[in-house]
Amino acid sequence: MIALTVDVEDYFQVEAFSKFIDREEWEGFPSRVEVNTDRLLAIFECYQAKGTFFILGWVARKFPGLLKRILAGGHEIGSHGCNHRMATTMMPNEFREDVRNSKMIIEDIIGTTVLGYRAPTFSILEKTSWTYEILLREGYRYSTSVFPIRHDRYGWPRFGLSPRKMASDGASEIWEIPLSVARIGLMNIPFGGGGYLRAYPLAVTKALFRRISRRGQNGIIYIHPWEIDSNQPIVKAPLITRFRHSQGISRTDEKIRDILKTFDVCRMLDILPKTTPLASMP
Repeated sequence: MIALTVDVEDYFQVEAFSKFIDREEWEGFPSRVEVNTDRLLAIFECYQAKGTFFILGWVARKFPGLLKRILAGGHEIGSHGCNHRMATTMMPNEFREDVRNSKMIIEDIIGTTVLGYRAPTFSILEKTSWTYEILLREGYRYSTSVFPIRHDRYGWPRFGLSPRKMASDGASEIWEIPLSVARIGLMNIPFGGGGYLRAYPLAVTKALFRRISRRGQNGIIYIHPWEIDSNQPIVKAPLITRFRHSQGISRTDEKIRDILKTFDVCRMLDILPKTTPLASMP
């Protein structure tokens, strides 16, 4: 199976722009996250696809009706933290407050338990693995925040390709479900979402999903609502930063539709290890 996931954040909230836009300035930007997420919901409905939406607490507070529409569509809702801060920039007490508040905000809106978490910019690394004990205590049961690759902003190359139980308190446990990579020779090749999905030819992405499927691995697709928005405002940032942000956006809609036609997709909940105790699973 391939888990279909969406990181619900606006175009001005991405980590690449964090040096050029203060969080205090977010309210001054024209928001496009609601309309773009609704577009994704419509695409998913066309193909009867169900997925998991990891939502920023900031977005949830501003657009509570959007969360209710996502839930009504049969999708799972998880947390993407509150204000898109990378785990690598927070102390344990700050991280605890961030994941606690986002969970509380979302659960108050949707009336059901949030079990999943995705760290902004895949920022759970080997050096931030202390986050799992906190996530477990705050009521999360899985994370999908690790990319087992080397990258300039994230990556845990030695994590491995399979889900791992990261912490347990006897009654509950938390698992990490790593993002999709294809092992080719000695290298882990990332694919399946974000800039990789936008930059790779569609045939390559599909071939890599088939490759890991033959090896018995589940795959993960991830997308951001701004990645289907060719008309989003231009942010004042260096040219290379804007290029990395906008590359391939004009074809993302087409690629997602093709993948949904080709593969069976599901929610993150549906690929969790069967041993995971989820008494409160929605």
